[in-house]
Amino acid sequence: MPSTTSAVLLFILLVLDMAGACHSFLPYAQFVGARAYLLQQKMECKGGKVYDIDNVQDIEQCKEACRQFDCDAVNLFQVGEFAFKCEILSYVTNLQPANGAACYYAQDALGGGFNGGFGYPGYGKRK
Repeated sequence: MPSTTSAVLLFILLVLDMAGACHSFLPYAQFVGARAYLLQQKMECKGGKVYDIDNVQDIEQCKEACRQFDCDAVNLFQVGEFAFKCEILSYVTNLQPANGAACYYAQDALGGGFNGGFGYPGYGKRK
């Protein structure tokens, strides 16, 4: 069952990362099309949430939703022992420390110069 394997792998990666392992096991960057999304571990991106996915089976579900909404960030949350959720954000205003979370934000979303470098809707977003 590939979906079960993917969920278990995602769980193991997040647990090792949250346990303070020396090396991150989540990829430093993910790509959705040509856009690079950079990882912020133990952080939650704040901004305009446009979509939630509960019971995530595979990171590809989150990437596809991000593609559909042309998102600036994706939050990953561990909500149970083997349960994960992702949030799709249309823009990012800031990051906040959060246990059990990781955020991938689009590298080109940071060009706004507002609020610590994060853009508000329409500012700093790629054209």
